[in-house]
Amino acid sequence: MVEILVKKTIDLSNEEKNGLIELFNDIFEKSRTVFEFDNQYLYNSLGYSYHVFMIENDKIVGSLSSIPSHYCYKGEKMVFVINVDAMIKKEYRDFFYYHDMYMAIDDFAKNDGAVLSYSFPNDKSNPLVIKAKIQYTIGQLYTYMLPYRISAVKSNLKSLDFASVSLSWLWIHLISLISRKEVHSFQIKKDDETFNESRYHRMDANYTIVNKSNSWFAFKIMSFEGKRAAFLIDVKAKSPHNFNKAIRYIVKNHSSDFDILLYVGYLPFGGTGLIKVPRKFEPKHFHFAAKIFNKSVVNKEDVFNICNWDVNLSNTDLI
Repeated sequence: MVEILVKKTIDLSNEEKNGLIELFNDIFEKSRTVFEFDNQYLYNSLGYSYHVFMIENDKIVGSLSSIPSHYCYKGEKMVFVINVDAMIKKEYRDFFYYHDMYMAIDDFAKNDGAVLSYSFPNDKSNPLVIKAKIQYTIGQLYTYMLPYRISAVKSNLKSLDFASVSLSWLWIHLISLISRKEVHSFQIKKDDETFNESRYHRMDANYTIVNKSNSWFAFKIMSFEGKRAAFLIDVKAKSPHNFNKAIRYIVKNHSSDFDILLYVGYLPFGGTGLIKVPRKFEPKHFHFAAKIFNKSVVNKEDVFNICNWDVNLSNTDLI
């Protein structure tokens, strides 16, 4: 008989933690270590995450985790959780198990003070999440790009890389002359102080943080679909000017390390130096969904409108 348990990370036994890691590595064909597990789930403003897991014959056969963080909604600080790492062994992949795990972990997080859960389901799971009313659609993030070396977009254009490099430099510096300094204010945003203190210790902790000259931003250079990519993850004080300053810094100091620069999120303005990629050409779709636990604290009209969210890759568990 399958048993469903929910625990905080700090309450997991070594056997349970190793079982969750073993299941993750088996399902996703990864090699997550205990170090990476702890980085992922302990580095947040509460110091723990939530884990629901299915057990049969003393073996973990399914699991789902939620990572809490402090957010600000109209200036009020509160806890949101992101649902991540949903996984079930093939022989147990039943809709009702999937649904029951979500309900169990949401109830646990709600009872611990969280007011909302959110996630970024992929193309395959998004219809299931929405149809089953596990969460509801907020919107879809956009991909913004600087094709520094054009061959990263079209491999047969490698002979034009020199030209695209020169044009990229010219473009971002011309934009810097006209980019506005006015900072856009969002109704729903991360509590920067508590969030940023822990967020960049997660995963492999291999991030670059720049904090100088009244500017703060985070980025990561890595391989993405076989390409050398620089991901601008987050920028504080979101204005076209601050985005452009971050882009110019990355290009100036790391141009030999990447071929394409990407930002994934929602921006209500242009003039950054990045180009918004049309939906049909996006390399990946980023669906954004949520479920409100406490409707007396947050308004659904505000939550289910992506224009109200300061959201990007920092909010996700993808990078």
